[in-house]
Amino acid sequence: MSQKTFKELEHDGWTERAQSYDFITPVTNQAINPILSGFAAIKGQRLLEVACGPGHLSGEAARRGAVVEAVDFALPMVELAAARYADVSFHEGDAENLDYADNLFDGVVCAFGLLHLQHPQRAIAQAYRVLKAGGRYTYTVWCPPDQGGEFFGFLMSAIQAHGDLNVDLPEGPPFYRFADPHEASSALALVGFAQPSFTTIPIVWRGQEPRDAVDVIYKATVRTKAILDAQSDDARNAIHDAIISGVEQFRRNDGFEIALPALMVSAEKL
Repeated sequence: MSQKTFKELEHDGWTERAQSYDFITPVTNQAINPILSGFAAIKGQRLLEVACGPGHLSGEAARRGAVVEAVDFALPMVELAAARYADVSFHEGDAENLDYADNLFDGVVCAFGLLHLQHPQRAIAQAYRVLKAGGRYTYTVWCPPDQGGEFFGFLMSAIQAHGDLNVDLPEGPPFYRFADPHEASSALALVGFAQPSFTTIPIVWRGQEPRDAVDVIYKATVRTKAILDAQSDDARNAIHDAIISGVEQFRRNDGFEIALPALMVSAEKL
C-alpha cells in the first residue's frame, strides 16, 4: 500500500478531528479579533475564510456585518460550522483550487491554515485571484520557539528527548515557513501582493490538568499526532510522561499557561 500524500494525511486527520477540535479553539479564537480588526469597515464587505475549521472566525465576521463565505477541505468541519452559524455560507472546498470567480471578495482570511497545505503557495495565489483590487489577504501562523512559541517548543523537546522526530511521514512544507517575514514577503510578492504588514499576537494556551498538554496533540493536531503515532510504545509513553511532568514549570495559580504567539501577516492586492 502506498504512503499517503501530505494532503491526504492532513485531510484525513482533520476529518477525524472535527468533533474534538474545539479543545483548542479557546487558543485559536484569540486571533479572531486581531484578524477582523484589520478590516476597519467590515460591515457589508464580502469576506472569504479559507480553511475555516469549525467556523468561529466566520461566525464572528458575520455577526459584525460582513457577508461571509467559508471553505474547508474536511466535510465534517464544514457540517459542524454550518450547524452553528446560519448566517455564513459554508462549503467543502480546496484552498489550492478555489471554486470562485476572479475579483470577487473584499477580503480573504486564512487562520492557521497555510501550514496544513501541501502547496501553500498555490493557496496564496488563489487568494490573490479571488480578491478584488484593493482587497486584503490576512493569514496567521504559529511563531517558532525562538520567537516566543513556548508551547510547540516544549512538545518538540519532549519528543526529541525521548523519541525520534525523523519518522517516515509524507513530506510537507516547513512548519514555520510562513512565520519568517522574509519568506512571507517573497511568497506574497510572487503572486502580486504588496505592502505586507506583520503583527505578533500574544496568544496563551491554558490548561487545568497536566494531561491537557498531551490531549492537545491527539485532539487538535495532525502532523504532531502523526509523529507520536510513529513512535514505539515505550518512546510514546516516555514522551507523554515528559510532557505531563514538564508542564509543571508553566503552572500559574490553579492551572497552566504556556505562550503560543502567532504571527499575523496581511497584504493588499493593488
